Amino acid sequence: MTSKLITRSLLATLLLGSVATSALAEAPYPPETPFVSTKTRAQVIDELKQARAAGEVPTSNQYPIDKTFVSTKTRAQVIAELKQAEDDGEMLVGDEYPVERANRAVARIETAQPQTASSQAQANRL
Repeated sequence: MTSKLITRSLLATLLLGSVATSALAEAPYPPETPFVSTKTRAQVIDELKQARAAGEVPTSNQYPIDKTFVSTKTRAQVIAELKQAEDDGEMLVGDEYPVERANRAVARIETAQPQTASSQAQANRL
């Protein structure tokens, strides 16, 4: 008797499992939405030709496409910006931690302004 009960339970489980699986298989995920193009075939072909002429379409296993960078600044301007950022404490110099950078910025501010007793006490707490 128990073997019949086990067989029936197993059969019922398989039947329910196959019904649930087939129900899930009917609904596509993500839902399919029809694609409507806004361009004509000729426009797409023209864009492809322009992209190939500009070197934007890889012709081999060349991915990602490396575009050449053209700077708008001189080397002297870039070096001046770097020095200014270092002086303002926006860049780490060497192996400094941000805390050391903050301390250096506080020291720069302190030397630029005359200190009062309250500002001295605040600087000592930092």
